[in-house]
Amino acid sequence: MSMFLAAKAFKLKVGNPLRKLVLVKLADNANDDGICFPSYQYIADVCEISRRSVINHIDELIEMGLISKKSRKNKDGSSSNLYQLHLEKGSENPALGGANVSLGSATPALGGSAAPAPITNHSFNQSINHNTTLTGSNARTRKSQSAVEILAEFGITDQLAEDFIAHRKSFKATITKTALQGFQREADKAGISIQQAVAISIERSWRGFKAHWDWRDEAQGSRLSKPDKPNYDNSDTEWIRGMEIKVGDETWQFQ
Repeated sequence: MSMFLAAKAFKLKVGNPLRKLVLVKLADNANDDGICFPSYQYIADVCEISRRSVINHIDELIEMGLISKKSRKNKDGSSSNLYQLHLEKGSENPALGGANVSLGSATPALGGSAAPAPITNHSFNQSINHNTTLTGSNARTRKSQSAVEILAEFGITDQLAEDFIAHRKSFKATITKTALQGFQREADKAGISIQQAVAISIERSWRGFKAHWDWRDEAQGSRLSKPDKPNYDNSDTEWIRGMEIKVGDETWQFQ
């Protein structure tokens, strides 16, 4: 998470409040080099807008030159988008939030003083500094993450994320980084991806996942299969012929 880029994105003008929200969220997810790779659905969930709206706003931001996008392949064979932010381009164009709206400007429009203006975006910047000062830890510089955000950090997104959230809820189990780190360790031991481990736990109705459990399809089939029962050979009945059984006053003899 880059607080610097998030603050810079917040100051830019992009012509639409939801488009700015999407840009700020991308900056919030980016590292210090401006690189991030959240899914469309993840951004939609956090920004509380539709997935189609996210796609449209990202396309507009690409047209404006504020971000670039390229597709990449994940280890599990799925694909995702990688974004590179170019927020410095916004400061070159007044229409995108140029120097006239930056903090500390000496223009008459902001009071005619050479001193830094203390009003524009002051509360936003104060909030950023306040969070950093209070926490003293990168792990706590923001509010508690939602389940969707935590899952996205482990590459679990879209339908799989929704299914896993519902699955964990059925067990009255929360989704935490500690729990997912456990899934990751066991998935590594089993030689599969964490996405596969999560999918298996959902399909088998397991609360968790262990590498030594019977999770392979062929192993599952062998465990459930039953050996054929031997057929009873009753062809040899000579030994019973002539035997008598007495029941009450009656006597029965086998022929």
